[in-house]
Amino acid sequence: MQKAVIAILSLLVLVFPAGAADLTADEILDRVEGEMAFTGDGTAVIELITVNPKGAQRKHELKVWRKEDPDETSKQLLEYLSPPDVKGTKFLSITPPEGDSSMWLYLPALGRERRIAGHTTKDTFMGTDFTYEEIGGSRDFTKEYKAIRLPDETFDGYPCYVLELSPAADGAEYGLVRMWVWQDEFLPLQIQFFNKGLEQSKVLINREIKEAAGRLTPHQITMENTLKRTKTIINLLDVEEVELPDDLFSLRELRR
Repeated sequence: MQKAVIAILSLLVLVFPAGAADLTADEILDRVEGEMAFTGDGTAVIELITVNPKGAQRKHELKVWRKEDPDETSKQLLEYLSPPDVKGTKFLSITPPEGDSSMWLYLPALGRERRIAGHTTKDTFMGTDFTYEEIGGSRDFTKEYKAIRLPDETFDGYPCYVLELSPAADGAEYGLVRMWVWQDEFLPLQIQFFNKGLEQSKVLINREIKEAAGRLTPHQITMENTLKRTKTIINLLDVEEVELPDDLFSLRELRR
């Protein structure tokens, strides 16, 4: 099964049967695992909007290619289509079922790629409120955190399981994570992130859930940095399931 990750640029959602009221936190998290990943082969076109503390917006359009190999290695390629000053910027991530992801950022102005590794995977991606790790889909909640179940709540009208995740590994980025999971589909609708000082630092919200390419898919994803008072909004414009060649996800293709 796919890792439980915040692969926010492409959300093709698997549908699971509703669970029983006595599900444990680990069982719920296992069901969630893979829900936020663009599974299989396909493409997506998205609008990405960054909002600064004064409310000024900047719009970008990107295309995403995604492939999942038989061994569950996930490959993702992003390319900025607009505006002109970032057009042609590309990001490639390859995530094996075990181990760390490999990530590269290609900047047309430099004419070469840059490897994203180590602590830099937690840096912000291209002026957004997402990290490289979150964009690349390499965070695994089940390995980095231990979960407990809180009382059920309703979010945006959806009945939700509520999970609280605390660090189980030294490499965990956040001091605490809370997750609201739609009970019918095991889809996270809201995720609150708290820093090591237990201040709420970011909030991820999935909205406008409707069918795309035969699957229930959030068509709007918002990540708000509550400390910096910035926001990134992703609107899903188009999704297509299509087989993709392996060589698309290569450094040679990244440089083209």
